[in-house]
Amino acid sequence: MSTILKNYIMAKKRKPVEPPVSAAPIVDVPAAPDAPAPRWFWLCMLTLVAVTIGIYLQTGSHDFVNLDDLDYIPNNPPVRGGLTMSGIRWAFVTIDHYYWQPLTWISHMIDCQLFGLNAGGHHLVSMLLHALNSALMGWMMFLLTGKPGRSAFAAALFCVHPLRVESVAWAAERKDLLSGLFWILTITAYLWYCKAQSTRRYLVLFAAAAAAAMSKPSVVTLPFVLLLLDYWPLQRLKSPALLVPRIVEKIPLFAISVVLSVITFIGQSAVGAAVSLQSMPVYYRFHNALNSYGGYLWKTIWPTNLSIFYPLHKIDSLDLWLTGLVMLAITALCLRYARVHGHGITGWLWFVGALVPMIGFAQVGVQSMADRFTYIPSMGLFLALSGMIAEACSRLRVPSKAAAGAACVVCAVLAVASYRYTTYWKDSYTLFEHSVAVTEDNDFLHLNLANLYIENDRLEDSARHFEEAIRIEPKIAGARLRAAQGYIRAGKPEKAVPHLRVVKELSPQELGVRLALAEALWRSGKLEEARAEADELIKLSPNNIEAHALRMMMK
Repeated sequence: MSTILKNYIMAKKRKPVEPPVSAAPIVDVPAAPDAPAPRWFWLCMLTLVAVTIGIYLQTGSHDFVNLDDLDYIPNNPPVRGGLTMSGIRWAFVTIDHYYWQPLTWISHMIDCQLFGLNAGGHHLVSMLLHALNSALMGWMMFLLTGKPGRSAFAAALFCVHPLRVESVAWAAERKDLLSGLFWILTITAYLWYCKAQSTRRYLVLFAAAAAAAMSKPSVVTLPFVLLLLDYWPLQRLKSPALLVPRIVEKIPLFAISVVLSVITFIGQSAVGAAVSLQSMPVYYRFHNALNSYGGYLWKTIWPTNLSIFYPLHKIDSLDLWLTGLVMLAITALCLRYARVHGHGITGWLWFVGALVPMIGFAQVGVQSMADRFTYIPSMGLFLALSGMIAEACSRLRVPSKAAAGAACVVCAVLAVASYRYTTYWKDSYTLFEHSVAVTEDNDFLHLNLANLYIENDRLEDSARHFEEAIRIEPKIAGARLRAAQGYIRAGKPEKAVPHLRVVKELSPQELGVRLALAEALWRSGKLEEARAEADELIKLSPNNIEAHALRMMMK
């Protein structure tokens, strides 16, 4: 008996001790499949490149958009000067335009070096970047799922969806494309690292994550997405005890996120881009964030009435409750089937989490949502959606050829919609006119259009948009003043008077407004009122030469 007991103890010592497993392993395909992707899969990826070119080749004749593009490229001396050492130094130290984004600035410099200020060249580079991202996303999805069919479908949805148009056709959104590229490369590097951990592989992972951070700061959620991948498909979180080691492993990546968040906060505060809690209370931010999640989901399913700008607006309580219930229901279903279909919970939380930096809790700007914000989050959503559809087809025993045909039809419809929407991006007038037509009470774009038209002496068009902006927001003093100036230039001073009166009430200390009002009254034939206004101005500013000259002309 002693010999048997001794052998048993020795066998126990040789057996490795594993941490207790809290639940059954996930029933799903693990990451990094041993079998290579079939040839038809790579043909699909090449097809996506060709389709991307087919949709966006038209941007080669498009102009810059008079919203960020001009400030980013033509009116930005370090960028306009091409690729120089001084420009590269500027890219790494500046936080202009809200963000620290040195790689994005350098990419614009390279474009200027190659194409000058020819907007078409800049747009075509963005087209090629999106084509590359689409193909690489398919490869990344295959590494995650081991399923070439659903991976190709997810990549195709990402490639041709109309929500991608804003990131590709808008030159200033190069940061979306670059951050998306390095996001994909970071995930593939992480899968490579997890297969055989080494310092060299971790450095590659860190370099890819750092490049993503230097392209756009919204990638701060990347380490959290890697933790999701630890759950599925990597199955590196089989026990709660493994969570802490997995977090510690990512401390350098979390450090990037923390530093990036601090720099972004400083940059946005310095330029006054962050909206105060007084201007937008916490409860409204929460309501708008929840409503925006619903908007992004709906526009993913039914991508119509897309706009370059969506204004903040009053949120219907019924819509808010419905959105909340839908979000809770999706989350509950994903959690319910997480052990069987891990792609659902991973993809869904990827989508929800990656949107957090742009969802409006820390509000920057006056938009309620933006199509471009979905560039990286949509990857997670399409991961979950493609897996769900594949599982449904399997359960219903849909023939593979029929499923592939239906997928091609869906992608073809989306590609046509993207092509059509891209045509509106040919110039600022076409884009802004389209955007105000498909949105409600868009005073921001009405003002932009009015200013564009007045600069080109299209005074009637300018007046139309000024009046619409004023109708939406009556207390926009700048809009009323610009509208009044337009009416005076058009020889219609009587239409300028009501606007100048309101501006005077809003800004009684602005002497220039009083002078303009006096002149408009005089030119409108209201001599007594004009004299009274001029006399009041002279009392306030006795040395105002223009006021004295105007008063003398009224005698």
